Amino acid sequence: MKKTFLAAIASVIIISTVQSQVIKSPAEFLGYELGTQFTYQYRAVDYFRYIAGNSPLALYREYGTTNEGRTLGVCFVSSEENLANLEEYRKNNLIKAGLLKGEFTGKQIPFIWLAYNVHGNEAVGMEAAIKTLYTLVSGSYPGVSEYLKSCIIVIDPCQNPDGHDLYTNRYRNTMNSITNPNAESWEHNQGWPGARTNHYLFDLNRDWTWQTQAETQQRLSFYDQFMPQVHADFHEMGVESTFFFAPAANPWNTVITPWQHEFHKLMGDVTSALFNEKFKLYFTKESFDLFYPSYGDTWPILNGAVGFTFEQGGGGPAGVEYKLESGDTLTLKDRIDGHFTASMAAIKVSYENREKLISEYNQYFEEGMKNPQFQYKSVIIKGSNEKANMADFLKLLERNQIRYSYAGNTGKKFNGFDYSSEKNGDVTIEKGDILVSAYQPQSHLVKALFEPVSKITDSLTYDITAWALPYVYNLKAFALTERITPDTSKIVIKKIINEDSKTKPYAYVANFTGFDELRFMAALFNKNVKLRYSLYPFVLNGNNFNRGSIVVTRGDNKDVELTFDKIVTTAANECQVQLIPTITGLVDSGKDFGSENTPLVKKRSVALLCGEGTSQTSVGEIWYFFEKELKYPVTLINTETTKKFDLKDYEVVILTTGKYSKIKDTIFNYVKKGGRVIAIEKAISLFAGEKTTALAKAIETRTAEQKLTDKKIKSDDSTLLKKFEYENENRYKLSENSIGSIYKVRLDDTHPYTFGMSKDWFVLTDTSGYPYLTTGSNIGYILEKEPVSGFAGFKFKDKIKNTLVIGSEKIGSGEVVYITDDPYFRAFWKSGRVLLGNTIFR
Repeated sequence: MKKTFLAAIASVIIISTVQSQVIKSPAEFLGYELGTQFTYQYRAVDYFRYIAGNSPLALYREYGTTNEGRTLGVCFVSSEENLANLEEYRKNNLIKAGLLKGEFTGKQIPFIWLAYNVHGNEAVGMEAAIKTLYTLVSGSYPGVSEYLKSCIIVIDPCQNPDGHDLYTNRYRNTMNSITNPNAESWEHNQGWPGARTNHYLFDLNRDWTWQTQAETQQRLSFYDQFMPQVHADFHEMGVESTFFFAPAANPWNTVITPWQHEFHKLMGDVTSALFNEKFKLYFTKESFDLFYPSYGDTWPILNGAVGFTFEQGGGGPAGVEYKLESGDTLTLKDRIDGHFTASMAAIKVSYENREKLISEYNQYFEEGMKNPQFQYKSVIIKGSNEKANMADFLKLLERNQIRYSYAGNTGKKFNGFDYSSEKNGDVTIEKGDILVSAYQPQSHLVKALFEPVSKITDSLTYDITAWALPYVYNLKAFALTERITPDTSKIVIKKIINEDSKTKPYAYVANFTGFDELRFMAALFNKNVKLRYSLYPFVLNGNNFNRGSIVVTRGDNKDVELTFDKIVTTAANECQVQLIPTITGLVDSGKDFGSENTPLVKKRSVALLCGEGTSQTSVGEIWYFFEKELKYPVTLINTETTKKFDLKDYEVVILTTGKYSKIKDTIFNYVKKGGRVIAIEKAISLFAGEKTTALAKAIETRTAEQKLTDKKIKSDDSTLLKKFEYENENRYKLSENSIGSIYKVRLDDTHPYTFGMSKDWFVLTDTSGYPYLTTGSNIGYILEKEPVSGFAGFKFKDKIKNTLVIGSEKIGSGEVVYITDDPYFRAFWKSGRVLLGNTIFR
């Protein structure tokens, strides 16, 4: 024992001596000591590149760029020999996981991935990453030499550079020259938007599975090339909190293996020992669970690694120094040391369990290929589904390395779970149907994403409780217990090519099926082309056209006559929309093109209110929707400046969830003069609280009816004692809530806002709903109390039945559209795009 200890000390001294001769410390390189101020992200990149250029133990790899042009990259840290063989280790990992064809050479050691600063204002992460990197290459920590011989450590210092630098710039701009720990100081109180999110105001730690954001897409594309055995994600929490580390709280996703459970306990044991040595306070098994599949701990777990979250008390308000309620001062140096200590714990426990990590990792993927745990062995996705949603669904599978193929057994009938009807039914496999088999390397992830009802062991969870992909994309799909044989022929996506017409058609017609046609409308509006859409189905030259189908006539567009055909065909090809040229405006049946039932629409100006009072993530979703999906201009107007304008230059104003009482008069005047407001989630309260609206009158009627039927509890009723026990208070509150559960919405498919959405839609809901309107339009509504999937409390269920989800009413010369729940949740709920597009363009 004594000899081992002396050998370890000698190793540290030798490595430290050799490296310190050539490697600058962070203080020497940056010009200040870590913990005295926040480092700009580009300087951290400079330091990582400097280390890689001057140490044989580090290799820097750039993997992408952010929306604002900042560099994304990592350092690999290991022995010289391991780094020389990095490509061999990488390929062997993927071969053993079944994700790469090739011959395994017998060499496999753990990849330990340390990821920091996914939330921009949790800026201590990057500072800790700098310290961790220097410590490893300088050898200034006991055991480092052995760690590097047996493991490859990957350090991603900043997953969200745009958010980080927004925070850092603001903090440096407002920081006192004499450090001020007073919580009321400007430096501790940054404004809207908070710097937690990325450029488009997305929470990147909710985006791992969905991969909607550029940072996530590039990071996980790089991650997939290595598939590490351990992934640790470093965060900050409330400034008065201490430190959280594994084991995680309940509930855990049922896909998580016994070994992943065990390793969480091992991580907790090692981390607590290191924290005990420094007398640091901490907690485990509370608050941070492992249920939602799109966190920086759960997604790696579902991809074969063991994932962890570390949470240091502090966050954006903490700054460089912060006076706590206890009277103590929390310093940036303290916070850096917390994450540094946790980083070394993660490396240490991984090193000590390196052989088991490898064997369990290999078994995880082998089991998925040979003996999947999912009760359904095959999922059939009908090839007849709306093609835009289908294309994005397949893209999601590819990004998550989930294999799919055409389904074999064409023409054969099977019985399985029908996601749409929520019960078993028959399905006949047809040519073009897609098969997702449970027999594949990503079998565990398939189970997590396709399980019709996510099994939850504790309703006190940190996030949503339902996400089954067929509901997300509103796809006709069936889960079968049989193993279906794949059709191995190559999947071919037929590309639509509209040829330039040799004659001058009277009009071009496009059947409306979904989001591709909305993008086509946007592309035409961007070129100032006017178009019409049909309120009723029609038949033209033997072709059937749905409600909402697009009619672009030459007569409506004389101002672009010279380029008319080129504009229309180019836009249709870019949006993959099939055009039918016609030489007449007279239809076989239905309404002719000049009818008032085929109304003319032109480019509309759209405003999106943002700023204080609004939810930045909700604003970000809509901003992203316009710029990245619809590709149509939107003007973001800050609520603080809205009073200066009457909004008359905008045909549509969007209010995401938030409070707008300060500008109530401005908004109501805008609507009364002919504007259209789309009010989403809590923004509806602005109109619900105005007694003159149809919505307010409906609420008043419902409230009066409920008072007559409500059973009053007497003040001496002993059941009140249990309901409001301190320990059970949070659990009792759950009875009135939905924790992101999925409900089926019945649609009025004759209404223009639901064109292309079929008769039923699925929405992720946490709102108990509004009553039906007695005047106006009840466009989408929930008829059943039970959710399709996810947790809803018993009181919530009683309230949600027979409630409005989508509605509209006239106010003055204008209109308000109500959408009670987020139709485009985190930009992954793709089936809601058509609703949003229709409310803007129809």
